[in-house]
Amino acid sequence: MRVWIGTLSLALLTGCSLPASLVPGEPNLSKTSEKPPREYAACLLPLWQKDVAKTSQASISNGYRITAPSIITADEILDIVKYKNGSKVSLYQGPPWAKSGSLRQSVRDCL
Repeated sequence: MRVWIGTLSLALLTGCSLPASLVPGEPNLSKTSEKPPREYAACLLPLWQKDVAKTSQASISNGYRITAPSIITADEILDIVKYKNGSKVSLYQGPPWAKSGSLRQSVRDCL
């Protein structure tokens, strides 16, 4: 019983820490777009909201962050920042078994 409680506690703590630890690290996907950040975000947000209804958008220093929350694992996060004459998009996803292929495809479709 003690081992089970310890394992469950560790899993919960790990799940809680993943979103914060994902963003400063390396993105799972990094691309550039000729669209400015506002235009790219306007394309992507409704596509992600189709898959994850509670997807939200927030302003960051030089662009936008779109977050698709996950109940089980780390949130999927996309940073869209000004880059040259367009945008640089960086997608941060959780563990391989939890990644959403449709969200990743939406990132590519809006480029």
